[in-house]
Amino acid sequence: MVEVNDFKPAFTPAVAAEAIGMFLVTFLSSACAANAADNGLAAAALGTGFAFAMITYSTVHISGGHLNPAITAAYMAVGANGFTIREGISYMLAQFTGAICGAFLIKSILPIEALVHPFVTLGSLSDKHGEQVFILEFVSTLILGLVTFATVVDRERNMSDNAAPLAVGLAYTIGMFAEGPFTGGSMNPARTLGPAVAFGDLSHVWYYLLATFSGGIAAGFLYKYALGVDAETEQQDAEKGTEAKRFA
Repeated sequence: MVEVNDFKPAFTPAVAAEAIGMFLVTFLSSACAANAADNGLAAAALGTGFAFAMITYSTVHISGGHLNPAITAAYMAVGANGFTIREGISYMLAQFTGAICGAFLIKSILPIEALVHPFVTLGSLSDKHGEQVFILEFVSTLILGLVTFATVVDRERNMSDNAAPLAVGLAYTIGMFAEGPFTGGSMNPARTLGPAVAFGDLSHVWYYLLATFSGGIAAGFLYKYALGVDAETEQQDAEKGTEAKRFA
């Protein structure tokens, strides 16, 4: 039975790490996106990827390094690592707050000419082709979620524990290269909402939020039920492998 207290947010070191981490990621990735006007898509894609990898490395041992409400929603949906509703609500409030603060700060210090190309996650399709934006954001967030579950969550089976944050950063980088010009390359509800609030323009936010949350949750279920292997199955596979070697 779900208790009322399960829905009340709590402030913990993990929640603080998510707030600070999302603040820094938004600040850094937004600055890189603003530079893309003069330096091309690579500035936004590589900058965003490196920022997420660096901050994930810095927070993964404290909070799990979610830095993304869509990933947190996936944890909640499938109960990854015993994640609770209360933790999820606390994380998401922290992530959105950090992103909004980071967006306001970078907007306040950028020169006026840099704001001609805002760091909001909007691309060429955003104002006319909502369905295409939804599909691109859904698929890119799905891929990001699968990478996160395969490397950060499923540590007992993956062979690259120390490289997990780097894999997450690469997922953001590839996503930005793939969809950046068309959607702005969000893959993260907080990364969209923060700058949208800072610029006072929420006109296209809803399908970004819907696509990224849906993609993250879908990744959680897909990994758990299609790609996940429980302990009993692993043991059976190990025994079969032993028998195969014995009779080879």
